[in-house]
Amino acid sequence: MPLDLARPPLSVFHMPGVHPGLSYLPPRPGWVLRPARGARVRLFAESDDETLRAAQQAGVEGQQRRLLTTVMEIGSAPVVLRNAQFRNSFAMIDGRIWLNGAAGSRMRQRFDAENAADWRQSRLTHAFHRMRQRAEVPLPVWQGPATDMPVAIELKNGFNYYHFTTETLGSLAHFAADDSGQPIRLHLPGGEARAFVRGFVGAVFPALADRLELVSAGTRYDRVRSVYHHQHYLYQVEDARVAEIVGAAGTDPRWAALRPAGNQRKAVAMASFGSSLRLLREHALRQVPARMVAQMPRLVWMGRDEAGAARARGVTGHEALLAGLDARGFARVAFEHLSPLEPIAQMQAAEIVIAPHGAGLANMVYARPGALVIEIGTRQTQRYRWGDFLPCAHVSGCCYDTVFADISRVAPGAVPPISAGLLGVHIGQRATHRILSLVDAALAVA
Repeated sequence: MPLDLARPPLSVFHMPGVHPGLSYLPPRPGWVLRPARGARVRLFAESDDETLRAAQQAGVEGQQRRLLTTVMEIGSAPVVLRNAQFRNSFAMIDGRIWLNGAAGSRMRQRFDAENAADWRQSRLTHAFHRMRQRAEVPLPVWQGPATDMPVAIELKNGFNYYHFTTETLGSLAHFAADDSGQPIRLHLPGGEARAFVRGFVGAVFPALADRLELVSAGTRYDRVRSVYHHQHYLYQVEDARVAEIVGAAGTDPRWAALRPAGNQRKAVAMASFGSSLRLLREHALRQVPARMVAQMPRLVWMGRDEAGAARARGVTGHEALLAGLDARGFARVAFEHLSPLEPIAQMQAAEIVIAPHGAGLANMVYARPGALVIEIGTRQTQRYRWGDFLPCAHVSGCCYDTVFADISRVAPGAVPPISAGLLGVHIGQRATHRILSLVDAALAVA
């Protein structure tokens, strides 16, 4: 059945504490938001084109102003859903869309795109405001047995390592000790999943690997276990525990102005990480033998084998940078050629990791606290993608620098729209000098 997003908001979205069908598995979580350490974040505009560099610099200054100065961990918890339906990469409860973590964010974006008229957006805002005041908290706790229920978790697709790592893999941590024998189903759009999906589940959560099922058909459940990521809860429910945290002395006051608007949701996403991501990091590090970490290089250029499964974008102008990195003892490592535990071990071993923009930067989840990770981006990634990796940096507590270089294989100064596809990086003189300067400063301190 087609999804009708033109209906009134209360018939489109499930509202926790108002609509039935969502219960925590015991025990009820004691918190949904708490302060965290976070990463050190810096940005550098380094195009070789003067006009484009000025645009990059203006973007850098705006991005730095918008960054919330307080980083938070947002809780996630195992739940029971009643009368649920998993459709491709999102879920519904009683026919209403479940605003759950990143899957919920994508559905909000889809709703906003189809309901852009001012009166529709105003109607949505008022609906959230009314339901926030009506929501009964705390949310209920499931009464009765639950080990006879399968587990269902959203997966955006079967080929993107970033979405798999940051959204789905950590959810399994909530069931790592579950010995019910019930199937664990990852619901994704049609198509085959790449081998890394099963490979990482088997490496990080070996006890769950044999129960993993990849499901692309829409599936209804009378009762099913899942994981609730509370990002949207923050503006859907008026919870005194959240108010206490965001109103605490020293907290960036913008946290106290949580609203359902897209720009505020984005600000929250860039200044937070989910507890499932922290649990993923903890479980993954426990699986890695110390001897594997000891064998890994400490200075790494994260390469990309574009002849393989990686989406080809191309890196040009990198010869001078790689020569400089070689002279400083860097190793070139193609992470897609490593076994599942080896990227985790490599990020724990590395003092400095440098990489062009790409899904492999999700491996910052596993970085050593204080390690330097340098992303090489473009004006295109700055406008459309920057901020996606911040939760990965925050959960590890690494130092995350982004150097905005030029775009590969376009006219100097050109910035194609994202509809043209995400293009490759051209590493010119300014970007090369900046990256080597950052490396030398880090090595001098080490």
